[in-house]
Amino acid sequence: MLIEAEAIPYEPARLRGERLLVLAPHPDDEVIGCGGLVAQHLREQRAVRVLVATDGAEAGDAAIREEESRSGLAILGDAEIEFLRFRDRALDDSVASAIREQLIAFHPDLILVPSPIEIHPDHAALARAFCELVQRDASLFAELAIARVAFYEVGQPLRPNAIVDISDVAELKWTAIAEHKSQLAERDYIAFAKGLNAYRAMTLPAGTQFAEGYHVVELPSLRTTAFSELRMSVGAPVPIEVTRETIPISVVIRTKDRPTLLAEAIDSVRANDYPCEIVVVNDGGTRPDLDVAQTLLSVHTQRANRTDRSVCATSFIDHETPRGRSEAANAGVRAATSRFIAFLDDDDLFHREHLETLANAAQQSPQFAAWYSDAISAFLRPADSGAYETYSSQRIYAHEFDRDLLLVDNYIPLPSLLIPRDAFLDAGGFDPAFDLFEDWDFLIRLARRGDFFHVPSVTCEVRHFEGGQSIVLAAPEGSERFRDAKLQVWAKHADLINQQLFARVFESQKRLLGTCTADVADARGRTDHALNDLSRLEREKNELIAQLQEGEGHIRAERERATYLQGQF
Repeated sequence: MLIEAEAIPYEPARLRGERLLVLAPHPDDEVIGCGGLVAQHLREQRAVRVLVATDGAEAGDAAIREEESRSGLAILGDAEIEFLRFRDRALDDSVASAIREQLIAFHPDLILVPSPIEIHPDHAALARAFCELVQRDASLFAELAIARVAFYEVGQPLRPNAIVDISDVAELKWTAIAEHKSQLAERDYIAFAKGLNAYRAMTLPAGTQFAEGYHVVELPSLRTTAFSELRMSVGAPVPIEVTRETIPISVVIRTKDRPTLLAEAIDSVRANDYPCEIVVVNDGGTRPDLDVAQTLLSVHTQRANRTDRSVCATSFIDHETPRGRSEAANAGVRAATSRFIAFLDDDDLFHREHLETLANAAQQSPQFAAWYSDAISAFLRPADSGAYETYSSQRIYAHEFDRDLLLVDNYIPLPSLLIPRDAFLDAGGFDPAFDLFEDWDFLIRLARRGDFFHVPSVTCEVRHFEGGQSIVLAAPEGSERFRDAKLQVWAKHADLINQQLFARVFESQKRLLGTCTADVADARGRTDHALNDLSRLEREKNELIAQLQEGEGHIRAERERATYLQGQF
């Protein structure tokens, strides 16, 4: 729970960048949503570029709307503006390449992006396209590692962590909005903006008339933040029910002696608000409280009823004695009744968009053998309170499908996968001979049936608990158990592994490492250059201060001389 001072800022923020890039969904959002901050940047002679994504033709003549945007921005100052001219209400991921070009060319250190909780589909699509671009493009991330992202509000208030006092430029903002005459003929956007900006000034010191609210994040944090989690931190709106096609999915959850973690895992599945069957397999641990487990599972069924979707069956399989991780998963798949299978161990979590993201990929690209997303590796340890806290989040699992690399090392964690149930069973399921890397062995066999489709978005979390039963922490890379298990996989698939394979993988990884090294070197060079510039500016500032002080001394001396002369005459 947040205390009052943490819930909303009570002091105005000085939100500035030397190079400001504004991503606007339509011609007018750049002044309605963030015109005050743009005006302040331009008044201070900072570089500003505005990128307008759609043509605005759904609400007027596209050419007229572009001219109105040019006129409105001109009132704020000398800003660059570019129009991508995508069709209204048809904005999709294809806008990402255009955004990338602008980011590389302009190299901003502050980026204004529509809030991810905006209601209008173009606003939400632009926010999602930007966030997913940052997540999947490592080289772009290296270019913009020092940038900040400020999400702004237009049609849906957000939860701000920075409020900018725009009282000194408010009249300029209203005048700029007034240039959008074609839109003002339909709605009084000046009144709307004034109302929102007056409301945003409510928590700031007395005398502040108007302010703009922003939710600011460091760009690197977007690399490890699921879009659903970002929406929650910004302040997710009431969900809007949209008719959509679904595919039948069963989620198999393996558990043993971790009832609290099991409840968290089940809750993360339910939070997807996607109709699915949950199959919990207790592999010989202390028998969970079935009443509690069934209550947790039935809540999901009730949610499915409330949204008028088909109610999915739920089941709980209890092994009296441990049969191993492989047999536990196999038993869950055999008991499942859906056409597609997803897996979740009791210590891992789905993010809210996980099932829908993979289901959409399976519907749009049914020719693939499996579909997988990116996962965050979260490392947790006990805090002073006794509860576990995350001390590190790493985006380790984010790799395009590479059959050769899969034979050498596994880069696809089990919770990130969606697999056809028939394909799982036809491939023989998990091999009971494996107690570690059973999923890797299975994926190698499944990959013989076809390629996997990669969705470059973070949708799940693999958690590792210090002092717990984490497989990764119990057998870390380099340990004897880890090495023996890896050799076991290689021995089973020896017919596919040869010197040529290792040569290809080594060459591809060497190229990747070379690119990363070059990016790091470039980033260090930019940092050194910036530090040199900072030192130069500091020196020049001190020189100017000294000159001013010297000038003030001369002025005082001349004033004293003038006073003396006046006294003489």
